[in-house]
Amino acid sequence: MSRTHVAVGLAVLGWLWAAPASSHHAFSVAFDVNRPVSVEGVITEVKWENPHSWIFLESKRPDGSTEQWRFETQPPNTLRRNGVTAAILKPGITVTIKGYGALDRSATAGAGSLIVFPDGQSKAISAGGTPPPKEGQ
Repeated sequence: MSRTHVAVGLAVLGWLWAAPASSHHAFSVAFDVNRPVSVEGVITEVKWENPHSWIFLESKRPDGSTEQWRFETQPPNTLRRNGVTAAILKPGITVTIKGYGALDRSATAGAGSLIVFPDGQSKAISAGGTPPPKEGQ
C-alpha cells in the first residue's frame, strides 16, 4: 500500500469520525434571542441524553386547553453539576422554564436557560451558547 493510499484512508477516517460533531448546532440556528419565553407547566418527560437533555412540559393556555412544550438543555453531566438531578426533575411536578423560543414560531419549543421549581428555587439549564434570561423574563 502506498503512502498516498494511507493518507487518503486516514483523511476519510478523520472525516467520518468528525461528521457526527457537525450535527451539533449553534444557538442561532434553531432559537431566537429576540423571542424570550417563560412557560409554566407540568413535566411530562425528561430525556437525559447527549449532546443536550430535553424537558417536556404540558402547559395550560388561557382558554384552558393544553399545549406540549419541549426545551433543549445542557447535557446530563452538566445538569447534575448544576444540581439538576433526576431526583428533583421528574414527571408530575410543576415548573417554570425561562429561555428562548424556536425560530419556527409554529413550534412550541425552546432553549431553556433557567428552571424555577415550586419552592422558588431556580437552577441554570442553559444549553451551550444559550444567552441568560433577559431582565424581567
